[in-house]
Amino acid sequence: MFRMFKLLVLFFALAFAFSPEMKLKRVKENIYMVRGVDGLPSLENRGFMSNAFAVLTKEGWVVIDAPSTPSLSKEFVDNLWRVKKAPIKYAIITHYHPDHWYGAKTYKQLGAKIIAHYKLLEEYNSGEAVISLEGAKQRFKGLFDDVELIPPDIVVKDSMELKVGSEVFKLVALEPAHTNNDLLVYLPKSKVLFVGDLVSKNRIVFVGDRNASIGGWLRALEVIKGFDAEVILAGHNEPLKKDSIEDTYRYLSYLRENIKRMKEEGKPLDDIKQALQNNPFSNYVMYREFHNANIFAVYNQLDLEE
Repeated sequence: MFRMFKLLVLFFALAFAFSPEMKLKRVKENIYMVRGVDGLPSLENRGFMSNAFAVLTKEGWVVIDAPSTPSLSKEFVDNLWRVKKAPIKYAIITHYHPDHWYGAKTYKQLGAKIIAHYKLLEEYNSGEAVISLEGAKQRFKGLFDDVELIPPDIVVKDSMELKVGSEVFKLVALEPAHTNNDLLVYLPKSKVLFVGDLVSKNRIVFVGDRNASIGGWLRALEVIKGFDAEVILAGHNEPLKKDSIEDTYRYLSYLRENIKRMKEEGKPLDDIKQALQNNPFSNYVMYREFHNANIFAVYNQLDLEE
């Protein structure tokens, strides 16, 4: 029994030792980020698989996205407070996925006002978000136990401008793309654009959300191209340049055009998956996790476009 106890202690010590460390990085001027690991959520990575951002203003911090759990969000805030112990004034959520929303309770407890796309509030009020959370708790045992869904205090239906201190935040609500509640955040003074999971570089994006639209996503990328952005801050990369938009566009266009063509030829889904295995994107991060799921999703989404 004692030997088993020692093994358990060793196991948890090793798990903690190899869990990803959260390191705060300064992106530009008063903008900071933490970089999540590439992978699916697990107890080993603590669900820390996405980025979170913060902007320091004269009135306090504005954070963009919450990590997957309240404990991760607290760790993020602790990092920010080592820079400056200032209030968390607002938390802007770019979309409803766990790694962008589930840790929002920490911000709310600290007095922040939560801002999101109006469709995120609809998902919350409909009960669909609660069902998704319960499913995540079952699938990832022990990871999301302390998560409590926090609805937005302020919603964006089209666009809005938020002024905090001398900083202006321009928020734009998009049509269904990665999800049906994607929100862009633009800082015109710094020329920095926060895009959630809409843009990536050398990494496969996920098209399989139940509310996703590949056609809408391609249109959203055209909207993103229209911003005068020097830096693009996305959910799963280091800071990006505008060429990352084209990288994402190429992958999504490749999927849509090829699946549409083969579907019109009458080819079944399994044949399409096989045909699209050897492609220019097969060495991208998260290819194994997302590519086949994306083919399945786009195959079905095309029916809704017609």
